[in-house]
Amino acid sequence: MTNDGMTNDEGGAPNEASDSSLVIGHWSFANAPCPFLPEIDRIYKAADVHALGTDRGPLFYETSLCYAQSQWRVGLPAQAMLQLNRALACCVEADEPVLHRWPLPYTAMAWIMQERPEGQFIGNPRRHFQHLATRMVQPHKELRTWRAWACWYLSKVLLPEEEHPADWKQIRQEGLVEPTFRQIREQLRSLSPADDEAKWLEALAWAGFAIPEASSATFELVGTEQLHVVHELAHAIWPRVYPGIISEAQIDYMLRQRYDLDVLRADVEKGVCYALIHSDDQDVGFIAFEPRSHEDEAFLHKLYVLPETAGQGIGAAALNWVSEQAASHELKRLRLFVNKHNVRAVRAYLRNGFTFDRDVITDIGEGFVMDDFVMVKHLEPVKGEL
Repeated sequence: MTNDGMTNDEGGAPNEASDSSLVIGHWSFANAPCPFLPEIDRIYKAADVHALGTDRGPLFYETSLCYAQSQWRVGLPAQAMLQLNRALACCVEADEPVLHRWPLPYTAMAWIMQERPEGQFIGNPRRHFQHLATRMVQPHKELRTWRAWACWYLSKVLLPEEEHPADWKQIRQEGLVEPTFRQIREQLRSLSPADDEAKWLEALAWAGFAIPEASSATFELVGTEQLHVVHELAHAIWPRVYPGIISEAQIDYMLRQRYDLDVLRADVEKGVCYALIHSDDQDVGFIAFEPRSHEDEAFLHKLYVLPETAGQGIGAAALNWVSEQAASHELKRLRLFVNKHNVRAVRAYLRNGFTFDRDVITDIGEGFVMDDFVMVKHLEPVKGEL
């Protein structure tokens, strides 16, 4: 049992409470049928799956889909999703007729998350699939792990994170790095005996997800004469990325406190390096870092990009660039502070090799505080000059 509100019954019996709520002989369903699952002419129960014993072939696959439809129709979407997990546990080959009738149920999974009526329990699919992917067992462990991550990504696209948060305790304690779209796609392509990649992409398209296009980025170290561009970018970015993380009053205060031109000039005089990020001949973000040779590390003060560039790889390229700059000073670490609630930034840092160091709360004046993670990346020093 996980704490995500959905029972992971891999290798055991499903939650039987759902079966006891059915009235056999009455076809009074709570939900219209899911169009991506087989229509049913009776109510399926756990016994239908258990009767197949250890079989995990085409019949088990189709029976699990029918059971999922049954659970959905009686108003149990969380249980329906668990039966789709069962179907995805099957390693069915691409030429099996059942896959032509009922393709791998990624779109069915997305449809249930999207179309569930208000008030019907769904648990926390994002956390459920995170747990499932990281606790998978044999057989076909690797394939099933990446199928779970694929479903996790669907929940990430469809469900607001404030209502369906990740398990940050697991992420911190186990050093878990959530995979990217491209990593999931590559793994599905390489591991699948069927057509996982295509069916997952179809589900994402159904959910309205646009595949991000990679964009090249360049970085330009700048002097005081170009700090007005940093000032303008900060005022364009902060009001769009920080609402919901900190208050509007704190956003205004920190912009005044940190991005006044005199403050930026003073940063440069103290040894802080500023760089503009360019993409397609446009200024799309900025970086500020400070080599601290006496501490064998560089401190990353600022890294911001315009929200519309998300998913293009610009943030990752910027982190690689600043890591190289720090390593060129023969420094051993790159350190930063990040707001604990800025989950997108935290994920980006984890994916770039940062780890959690400690928590810190800083009083910044006028009744405001910063509640941050301190994160550190250990570097391979490379001799060179800025």
